[in-house]
Amino acid sequence: MRSTSKSGVTAYGKKAGRNSVLPESHTTGKGPKLKNKISISKDNLLAGAVVLVTFLLYLHSLNNGFVEWDDPDYLHDNLVVHQLGWEQLKTIFTSFYSGNYHPLTTFTFSLEYAVSDYHSATLYHFNNLWLHLVNVLLVFWFIRLISRNRLTAAIVALLFGIHPMHVESVAWISERKDVLYGAFFLSGLITWCYYLREQGLLPEKNPERPRKEQKYYLLTLLFFFFSLLSKSAAVVFPLVLLLIDFLVKRRFSLKLLVEKIPFFALALIFGILALLSQASAINRGVALDLSVVNRFFTVNYAVFRYVAMMFYPAGLSAYHPYPVIGSGSQGAMIYLSLLFNLIIAGIAVYSMKYTRKFFFGLIFFLLNIILVLQILPFGGALMAERYTYISYIGLFYILACQVVTAFEKAGLSPALKNILLGILILFSGLLYLSSYQRISTWKDSISLFDDVVAKYPGNYLAYYLRGSARQEKDIAGAISDYSQSITLEPNNPKSFNNRGNIFSAGRKYNEALSDYNSALKFDSTLTEALNNRGAIKAINGDLNGALKDINKALMIRPGYSDAYRNRGLVRLQMNDLNSARADWKRAAGLGDEISIKLLNQYKE
Repeated sequence: MRSTSKSGVTAYGKKAGRNSVLPESHTTGKGPKLKNKISISKDNLLAGAVVLVTFLLYLHSLNNGFVEWDDPDYLHDNLVVHQLGWEQLKTIFTSFYSGNYHPLTTFTFSLEYAVSDYHSATLYHFNNLWLHLVNVLLVFWFIRLISRNRLTAAIVALLFGIHPMHVESVAWISERKDVLYGAFFLSGLITWCYYLREQGLLPEKNPERPRKEQKYYLLTLLFFFFSLLSKSAAVVFPLVLLLIDFLVKRRFSLKLLVEKIPFFALALIFGILALLSQASAINRGVALDLSVVNRFFTVNYAVFRYVAMMFYPAGLSAYHPYPVIGSGSQGAMIYLSLLFNLIIAGIAVYSMKYTRKFFFGLIFFLLNIILVLQILPFGGALMAERYTYISYIGLFYILACQVVTAFEKAGLSPALKNILLGILILFSGLLYLSSYQRISTWKDSISLFDDVVAKYPGNYLAYYLRGSARQEKDIAGAISDYSQSITLEPNNPKSFNNRGNIFSAGRKYNEALSDYNSALKFDSTLTEALNNRGAIKAINGDLNGALKDINKALMIRPGYSDAYRNRGLVRLQMNDLNSARADWKRAAGLGDEISIKLLNQYKE
């Protein structure tokens, strides 16, 4: 039975008839059971085909390894994931790590680490892949519910599955949080649609079946909670629920607001947790000399870039630095982007006279990307491709609706329909090829940061990142990259520190000391440089100076195992074995294997 309003019009404002997009069983009374089976099989066929295409695309990502960007931080250096136990579980869910609070994501890493350790990346990539495939199905399901059109759902799911802007979220192990939070986020949207369907606000509800509003409401709340535990970006979920209410023309009422209170309460709690966890990251952010006006235009430019890269994903990179405002063609685009955004907003508002779909898609995109638009800038990146993982669903929905509307237009000739189909196939094919190449770029650190340097050869951070990747096997290349990074940005303490480490390993202690001094000149709280300079001072016989540097490092960073080990070595040179062993015990308790060997070598 089709749900209608008192005026005999469907919930979307369309009269049922020949052009209805409702499933066949809801537009005719003949053979409802048979029609339902045919409808379901077509949906399954389309969804399965999209999943298969996506699987074949990402299959070679299983050959990729770890990259020296967050992967070591989340896995190799994160001691809490190295063991599975109640204490570790308690730590995971009650503490921040690396400027984030995503305990469910960290817990998945601990499960994988118990099986694969840090020796093979295959299991980590496999889990990212199957989660992405699940999300493709969930996108199909969600769009099928709100559009009531399987072709629209298939197009959106296909674009979601194969778009190159999504490669970063799937092929990068550390972005497990994207595919995991996405799965719960989309599941919550789907159960919300069922909650609305139980109230007759979405079609395809069988009135003879018992209503299950409370069940779907609680499931939505539960999925939201799990999504928040996976990534703080899920805090916008209650606003998206309101947007869905708007799309289905739900009547505004007190109930509509009251039922959202638990969702907004959870969003507030996890929003505060996110701010607390990221406080240190914000404090470490790159100081950007942006006036309020320039920041306004920069945010507009970021929105423009995100929209443009959906259609033309050129210049893909793991890192997108801030543009130089007011110079060259890019400077002009920064200011023109405001005009572009105003035009898009105007079209969205004007389209409300005929449909809510365009407006819904645009606001869905903006809601899911607004928190990362650098309105309050920190870090040196203007944008990141991973931020489009959920937000692009809104833009894909707009595009799919336009394509399907054109296909179903009665006056469109078969020739024009074939041309439109050809354009869609060509566009999808180009996206597929671009994504295939992009997945290979993420195979290892050198490949990834070679690409960053190629895209932004004038950016100091690109060379710093590649220098870090080269440091283990290509010493000369690493020194060259760090030197180039320092040339481009002299206020660059980490490049000085890392180059100093290479000099120290090569017993060039004077050069190393000079680099550590330079690093601390620009950042006196850089604990790595303090610890490393302390080690060099000890080698040069300045034991008091060494102790002073290492003590300062430990005051800033109390859990720094390397500093405890080095302080123990300094105290050993001072003939204070008991104090040395006390430091090594602290370091050993933090997982430092060298300190364990020192304790066995120097017994009381």
